[in-house]
Amino acid sequence: MHKTPIKDKVLVIDDQPSVRFGLRALLEAEGYRVLEAESGAGALPVVTENAPHLILLDLRLPDIDGLELLLRIKEIDDDVPVIILTAHGTIETAIRALKSGAENFLTKPFDTESLLILIAKTLDQSRVRRERLLLGLTQEQVAAEYFLGKSDAILRIHHTAERLAPSDTTVLLQGETGTGKGMMAHLIHRLSDRHGKPFVSINCAGLNRELLESELFGHEKGAFTSAAASKPGLFELAHEGTFFFDEITEMEPSIQAKVLNVLEHKRFRRVGGIQEKEVDVRIIVATNRSLQAEVKRGRFREDLYYRLSVMPVTLPPLRDRHEDILPLAGHFIAYFNQKLNRRVKGLTPKADALMLGYKWPGNIRELRNVIERGSILCAGDLIHASDLPLSGQEPPDPSPRDDREQFLSLDELERLHIQQVFQATGKNLSRTADILGVTRTTLYNKIRKYNLESP
Repeated sequence: MHKTPIKDKVLVIDDQPSVRFGLRALLEAEGYRVLEAESGAGALPVVTENAPHLILLDLRLPDIDGLELLLRIKEIDDDVPVIILTAHGTIETAIRALKSGAENFLTKPFDTESLLILIAKTLDQSRVRRERLLLGLTQEQVAAEYFLGKSDAILRIHHTAERLAPSDTTVLLQGETGTGKGMMAHLIHRLSDRHGKPFVSINCAGLNRELLESELFGHEKGAFTSAAASKPGLFELAHEGTFFFDEITEMEPSIQAKVLNVLEHKRFRRVGGIQEKEVDVRIIVATNRSLQAEVKRGRFREDLYYRLSVMPVTLPPLRDRHEDILPLAGHFIAYFNQKLNRRVKGLTPKADALMLGYKWPGNIRELRNVIERGSILCAGDLIHASDLPLSGQEPPDPSPRDDREQFLSLDELERLHIQQVFQATGKNLSRTADILGVTRTTLYNKIRKYNLESP
């Protein structure tokens, strides 16, 4: 039969006790938890308090029309699937029920086997919808983390994402590791008209030519030794959605030619196949290397480069988003307080200075990890500089804190102030010296003294 490992809650709304009894016996034998209601007035509190996973709803109820009750149920939980059951089925009623939000429509008497199959299928579809919604919300939350801030650099990225999303333009995302290229691709997809369709991604690194070709285009049965059955490729799965290629520079030249053909003609063949398949996908690619340089080295096709670089977007490294560092740190502290059940209030001034002075080679991904470690290591409600092991260095042995652990020395304060002004002026030596009220020579000596990045 159709045993279900999860005890889904099914609400049966019917005014006939015999029908409710029969359905309860049938569904409980299949492992479902069954709730009952004999009227609309009795059903609404059950929906509110128990959040059923599926509802079987009779159209003829003593106190309310079934379709009107369906609308009220959807006001409480728009996502709960409803299957209409009625002894008076007509085409017009079925259409009205489906337009009102019902998943399906069965007339009494119904075949129990067909009902069980329909319930199982409906619950599976509902789970997939909920998982996709949860995944989308999770991706949006992570994307929000990467693009949190008010620096000019990140505001430009916000504007670019909003402008790019509605179009089907191919996008080339460039930037260092950890700057959020994958999150940017997700964000563009979620903001686009394709957001209800699949987002499919593949990392081109580490896949040999045969495996990558099979993954992208699929294969027919017998195409190679281990091809025991036909398999659709990722392009087919991404139809009408978005396809994201990460680390595109790692793609073999022979595969590059086939991807170019998909971009130009929207057609491809499975490995070992003769029939052409049509596909409608938006392409987003990402790289942490210069595609132009790879073209000059002969490692990347020039014609594909021009097709991919219609809209290049460079995501800024964290060191160029100086004013976003501490807000991002505060965001991650709040996140890990909740996740790790901590009560960290923030960073000490000395820890702030360390965060602001660090180069962040791993960008936001590294910042997130550093704050997680700091939240775990800190003994009190503030993260100290010694709680922030950077560049993979081991955390120091715990020792009693003194005020020097928390506050900045005059040299540290001067270094931090010069660095902040230096960043704010775009590393312009003359403007920085003017703001600080010192000569260019004095400023240059300070930059050398504190090992700041020279213009």
